[in-house]
Amino acid sequence: WPISIDFEEFYGAAKSEEVDRESWLFHEHFENRKLIFGLDRLDYTKGIPERLEAFARFLEKYPEMQGQVCLYQCVVPSRTRVADYRDLKNHIEMLVGQINGRFSRAGWVPIHYAYGNLNRRELVGRYHACEMALITPLRDGMNLVCKEFVTCCVDDRGVLVLSEFAGAAEQMSEGALLVNPFDLDKTADAIYQGLTLSVG
Repeated sequence: WPISIDFEEFYGAAKSEEVDRESWLFHEHFENRKLIFGLDRLDYTKGIPERLEAFARFLEKYPEMQGQVCLYQCVVPSRTRVADYRDLKNHIEMLVGQINGRFSRAGWVPIHYAYGNLNRRELVGRYHACEMALITPLRDGMNLVCKEFVTCCVDDRGVLVLSEFAGAAEQMSEGALLVNPFDLDKTADAIYQGLTLSVG
């Protein structure tokens, strides 16, 4: 069944001076590079390792984008006492380290990883700051992050790359770039397509 977000709350926050400043400060930290935002609860269904591998494939296939783009991946803690979830966290952090070790250069680190919670101002500020949201669950009943991101793109420059396995894909297929998150090459191509369509 379709469910949604409090549109007026997110839209109003995204247009506020407080969030505009938060957004500007966040983006300035990345020296005018294009930003991709990933936000997920720590869970196997969210496809975070596959997303990181697809981003690495994007950097391989489109080397001219190296140094121009950063992925900011935020993982919200979940079930921290369960061993399998601790293992997943360790695997994600290992992948981040491997990809950064492979592609980083002086003045540029491709993946910025954050483990923790964001308050509402930080969350909306990041939505507003980023040129793209990469929402690629392996399976998801709905996924409201994609709706929050689109709502906060008040300047109409954000691009949404969305898994076809998210429940929201049926509602958002017209404007989003839909991908199969298991297909790393096509996900990499969609990232490139979205970034070259977006306003820098």
